[in-house]
Amino acid sequence: MWFLPLSRNEAVEAIKKAYAVAQEYARKIGGRLEVIQPRHIYGEAADKFGYSLQLGRITVNLPPAAVLVVWGFYNADEYLDFVRFIQDGRVYEWFVEPIAYYPERVGVWAEEPLVFRNVLYIDVHTTSGEERDRTYGWPLGYYISPLQPPPEVKPPRRPRGGGPPRREGGGRS
Repeated sequence: MWFLPLSRNEAVEAIKKAYAVAQEYARKIGGRLEVIQPRHIYGEAADKFGYSLQLGRITVNLPPAAVLVVWGFYNADEYLDFVRFIQDGRVYEWFVEPIAYYPERVGVWAEEPLVFRNVLYIDVHTTSGEERDRTYGWPLGYYISPLQPPPEVKPPRRPRGGGPPRREGGGRS
């Protein structure tokens, strides 16, 4: 099963499940839970694209300890063919074109929500022959960020001289 329209009961259950997963991550890291926004995907370039996806490959650099939980997709572009989420060599490919024909234009991923950390790549493909730089679709889910940045991990300090302090005279007592 790929996507379900929002009108199906299974869709509501999948969204509740994704929200519970996101809440658990927020609890673990002591973080804030928000819906996915352009600044979470594009960072500084969020104003350029807004709630639309840049065609080609998007590199998403999540801050340390941040988590992205994706449960579905919004598609208002009949030419948006597929979106591919790539992380750590794993590819999650979603064919999103049929979602444009649902009345609510939202499809819910019926399996487990996708959970991403660190660096994520999003490949966006369209069947349109027009010259354009974006498509009108957006991943739906939650962004969890720590309220405080995680502490910097420092290497352990080694004592100077490499051993216990020596006694004067160099002899034993």
